[in-house]
Amino acid sequence: MKIYEFETTDCTLDGTDGALRTPNGALVDLRPQTREVLRLLAMSPNRTIEKADFAEQVWEGRTVGTDSLVQCIAEIRGALGDTDRKVIQTVPRKGYRFVPPSTAVSPTETPKRILPLLLAVVLLCAGVLGMAFYPEDNSHARAPVLAVLPLEDLSPEPLQGYLSDALAEGIITELARFPQFRVVARNSSFQFRETPTDVREIGRVLGAGYVLEGSQQYDGQRLRVTIQLIETGTGAHILSDQYERDLDDLFVVQNEIVRHVASVVGETVMIDLPDRTGAGGVDSLLRGMQARKLMSQLSREHWEQAIALERTSIREEPESEWGYIGTSLMLGTASHMGWMTPMDDVLDEAEELAEIAMRKNPRNYMSHYTLARVLSRRGHHVEAIEHYKRAAELNPSDSLVLIAMSIPLVYEGRADEGIEALERAKRVDPLHGDWLRWQMGWSYWQSGDCEAGLEAMLSMSSPPPPSNKALAALLICLGRTDEARDAMARFLAVEPGHTLKVEVTRIAPNWKPEGTAERWLDVMREAGMPEG
Repeated sequence: MKIYEFETTDCTLDGTDGALRTPNGALVDLRPQTREVLRLLAMSPNRTIEKADFAEQVWEGRTVGTDSLVQCIAEIRGALGDTDRKVIQTVPRKGYRFVPPSTAVSPTETPKRILPLLLAVVLLCAGVLGMAFYPEDNSHARAPVLAVLPLEDLSPEPLQGYLSDALAEGIITELARFPQFRVVARNSSFQFRETPTDVREIGRVLGAGYVLEGSQQYDGQRLRVTIQLIETGTGAHILSDQYERDLDDLFVVQNEIVRHVASVVGETVMIDLPDRTGAGGVDSLLRGMQARKLMSQLSREHWEQAIALERTSIREEPESEWGYIGTSLMLGTASHMGWMTPMDDVLDEAEELAEIAMRKNPRNYMSHYTLARVLSRRGHHVEAIEHYKRAAELNPSDSLVLIAMSIPLVYEGRADEGIEALERAKRVDPLHGDWLRWQMGWSYWQSGDCEAGLEAMLSMSSPPPPSNKALAALLICLGRTDEARDAMARFLAVEPGHTLKVEVTRIAPNWKPEGTAERWLDVMREAGMPEG
């Protein structure tokens, strides 16, 4: 019998019965079928278990869809932290294989080995304390992880709004620039906004060793901000500060918080934080937050209100980049939804505004992100990728940048790089949503690993109707034509006028590798998309 140890989650796996346990010895909560699948794999390391064997031994010969096994495998990989599928490997058209990690400890050896092992770890940690950790380096995966929660808004009701989120997001963006630690994406950390949760549990869910929480209060003249930095393992408060300034000094307060937190978590202080002051910049930023909230309810009416706010920022604070950024993004949405025509003219204006934002502040990652979005919509994928990369360098914690970057990478035939960007997004955004899973499925179709793509698509919690087109392509790839036609029917139910003729105009031109567009159109035709 061997006990396998997984550094990614600190869990151990019993090679005899497949029991997966947390560091404190508790069983990891898995569905009964998932536990049985894991048991079969663990008992036969480095051997391919065929799908028929799973059906016979887990479901006792009952007829079940392939999706059931795929979902079990996805749960196991999640529990093991096997994001790159090196431990639970897919054997195309056959089944799955468990490849144990290099560290396997026999129970009889554990008492003899544990003290020397712990001593070695302590010495190793002491030896590397002064080393730098970089985002693309394996060492960065072991660097401290910090989650910034949304700040509680204690302002009087008439003054409550977007200031708390603006401040918290600014802190995340600046802290993410430190290579000495990793910052969880706002998409994940902000999910704890309305749910009272112990910081220990937040740390466990997000994989974070530190949590920054606090509040802000604005009375119309003065801004008061209180923050606490908490170590999730012990619940101890290791930093507590209060700041009281005028609203014009919002960025000054933000930078002071960043310096204090970085000095504790990363044991360093970055001295080149942007010198950003002035009420105009703050007002434009807050309008942008309001516009973004409006756009979360995607409709023509809300879009009109949102773009009016952004154009106000350009008119009243022309030296701030935020109004140009917001308006450019709104125009991109309008061109995609058909709310403004002709498309080329709309994108011309969007690109011009993004260029202005770049000139105003090239160190704002949103300037690069905005320009990349326009360039990608225009089919200028290589240039778009470069701006996405720069945006990701300036703010490594924004998972949306990494997800968006995967789109032009796939269109350029660089699916492996696209998948790598999506894996990075998953690491900083552990509670990622369906857009990432959808994009992962589409990327795997391009790379030819359709089983992995289907696994990603089936893990979506609320699949949007348009995702059925990518699902259909993956099912065709796997020879499941009837299911692919069902998926296409669901897509056409919400897009009844979509035909192959439309697909040729909108999608096919984006595929750069020779033959890919034809392959995509053939798949769409086989899945049942009408000629038009």
